[in-house]
Amino acid sequence: MTLPATAPPLPDLGRPAVLLLRRLWGLMLRHVYLHLGSWPRLIEMLYWPIVNMSMWGFVSLYLVRQFSNATIVFDTMLGGVLLSEVFLRTSTTVLMLYLEEVWSRNLGHLFASPLRLIEYVVGLLGLSLLRAAISIVPAVVVAKILFGYSLLSIGWPLVSFVILLAVNGCWYGLLIVSMLIRFGMAAEWLAWMFTWLLLPLIAPYYPVAILPEWLQAISWALPATYVFECMKALAAGHPFESGYLLKALVLNIFYMIGAGVIFYRAYQDARRRGGLLQMGE
Repeated sequence: MTLPATAPPLPDLGRPAVLLLRRLWGLMLRHVYLHLGSWPRLIEMLYWPIVNMSMWGFVSLYLVRQFSNATIVFDTMLGGVLLSEVFLRTSTTVLMLYLEEVWSRNLGHLFASPLRLIEYVVGLLGLSLLRAAISIVPAVVVAKILFGYSLLSIGWPLVSFVILLAVNGCWYGLLIVSMLIRFGMAAEWLAWMFTWLLLPLIAPYYPVAILPEWLQAISWALPATYVFECMKALAAGHPFESGYLLKALVLNIFYMIGAGVIFYRAYQDARRRGGLLQMGE
């Protein structure tokens, strides 16, 4: 029996857009099953936003009761806590989802599959946004039940606040992952430290003017700072500053492009030296 000179053509699985969606869905489904089969992961996902909300909420409530004119401080702090969780949960989740692949030694398998790098990044960021949204909802409910504060009181600017902060968290998380790809798991502790590095600089609870002058320059270079300054102005009864949000949008686009370039270069470097296959616990 002789073999044919040419192999039969592979079956047509569909258009490229359909294949892209199937690969992204597969990447998402892997983490859905991972979380549904592990109740500690579900608890951890909801735990930190609720704890932060409760702690800062009681501090704010104490200030209101001690000082009769501290209502603005109350709204500012609770709004700052909830919106800062959008930034923190997004950036932290990008890191966590990447580490899940490293801990399970699945990273090399992912990049050996037909999954392209851009598809992995889109799936990683999309999953991070979904997980962050699920994490923050219980904290919003706790703020309403315990303190009578509704995040919806901010009004229609809330939508732009959440989007801008989520994008800020995405590119920052991508930078942290790039550091791990470049330097390996030896930098894991630095990665966890860096997730909180920007929080004092973006001034979620206090005006930027409180910071030293040299830190103010760094603060104003971060998109989240403009979001929180706009939120604090609204809480104080000042007019809505649309210019702040425009600056935040421009900075987010700039940093997202920069983070993408850095991530790509870190990936290419790790691929050349075989670093992706050597990562693990």
